[in-house]
Amino acid sequence: MSFVLVVEPSAKLDIAHGHAYYAQFDKADAFLAAIDLAFERVSDQPRQFPVVYLDVRRALLRRFPFSVFFIIEGDRVVVLAVHHQHRDPASRPEP
Repeated sequence: MSFVLVVEPSAKLDIAHGHAYYAQFDKADAFLAAIDLAFERVSDQPRQFPVVYLDVRRALLRRFPFSVFFIIEGDRVVVLAVHHQHRDPASRPEP
């Protein structure tokens, strides 16, 4: 069973910031490909990823130091954030 993937606006903003950063190094396309792969893995088998806080699960990106934080709601996977692993999760860049 594949789950419906829903990406919250705040997570889209996280991705946009990461994309802009990696664009400086000609790695923006590779970053987006890693995001797509993580989203595919999360929507295919979300329960394979560990719970890190309450019902929030975390999937790690391959080749980039980012984590995808999400919850499972019925047949939906809701992506809450895509956050750099070396930053304080409470800090978020301004829009």
